[in-house]
Amino acid sequence: MPAATLKCFPGSRSTKGIKIKTVADSHFGKLRLWAKAFLKRGLCLALLCATFSLLMGYQVLHESPYHELYGKKTATASDIALSKALAHKIADLQITLGVYPKTKVKIYIVHGEREYHKLSLGKAEIVEFSDAFYSGEDRAIYIRSQDQIQENYLKILLHEYIHWYLEELFVSAPLWFHEGMATYFSGQMGYDRYLLYLRESLVNPKSDLFRVGYFYPENRADWPRFYLSSAMAVRYMQEKHLDQWGRFWDIVAAYHHQGQKVRFSEAFVTGYYTSLWDFHQTFERYSKRQGYLYLIVALNSLIFAFLAVLMPFAVAKRRRRLRRMPDLPEVPDLPDQSDASDVPYVSALSNVPEFTSSSATQEPDSKGEEPTDTI
Repeated sequence: MPAATLKCFPGSRSTKGIKIKTVADSHFGKLRLWAKAFLKRGLCLALLCATFSLLMGYQVLHESPYHELYGKKTATASDIALSKALAHKIADLQITLGVYPKTKVKIYIVHGEREYHKLSLGKAEIVEFSDAFYSGEDRAIYIRSQDQIQENYLKILLHEYIHWYLEELFVSAPLWFHEGMATYFSGQMGYDRYLLYLRESLVNPKSDLFRVGYFYPENRADWPRFYLSSAMAVRYMQEKHLDQWGRFWDIVAAYHHQGQKVRFSEAFVTGYYTSLWDFHQTFERYSKRQGYLYLIVALNSLIFAFLAVLMPFAVAKRRRRLRRMPDLPEVPDLPDQSDASDVPYVSALSNVPEFTSSSATQEPDSKGEEPTDTI
């Protein structure tokens, strides 16, 4: 029997297995919900106030049609050059995908490590160990200053911009799509990371994209594999299904043109004619096949390594054989061209009669024979 909810006088109890709520319990439940909502809103307001206080003193360093760059220090030539380079990258990205948001994103360069830690406080664990992050609450990007980051600064900025870009276009886009787009289109998939992906696909071919669609892996050691698998999933979406990729972004552009965000699952199913689960299964099989490429790459690497070791021995052996070979006899010197006039010269054609135009037409001999044709 399904649980029934009845309103009774105070003091009533559940009888005969039927769950009964009193009026007092009902009022208490509403008060508890209101308290939770108040605490949640209060916490959000407190975080916003704390963030606002931390951002006091920031000034605009440079602006573009796509972003505003903020910092506490005076803008340098390096900052302006970086901002212009980022604007070019963003323009290329928007042209590639065919969607052009009109709003700008705010980017804050955080110089102090302690200040960055305060801004990332309360976020996911992966944010605290990051060089930059996009805050959906503030709709802004926070990045450490260049002296704190060893990796490519421009690629990190573009990575975080793509997170903001996707938030402007989609509703409930899965995390693997976020990180895959940001990693792949920011150019952070180098050859070394591609080899790492191939190796992981061979050792552990099972993909976890669908299971961790909206959460990062719990184990920190699995984070690099998650980023690589996500980037390869986006690459698989684009390169192996080019027509579906174009149709997918056409749907996104149509919704954005109407001033709306599109639900990711709706755009995906309509563009690719398949469900996310089926795509996950197909990509898992593709990743497994890609893993075998690692064996080929590893074998080629072993061959080249063996050749590099063998080459000095081959060169030494060749030198020993050249030493044991006898010396060639000396060739006598040829006469100078200046003395060529003193050397008698006999032409091989000296006995051949000269052929002139007059000999082309022969006169008939005295016996009346016809002349022969010459070719």
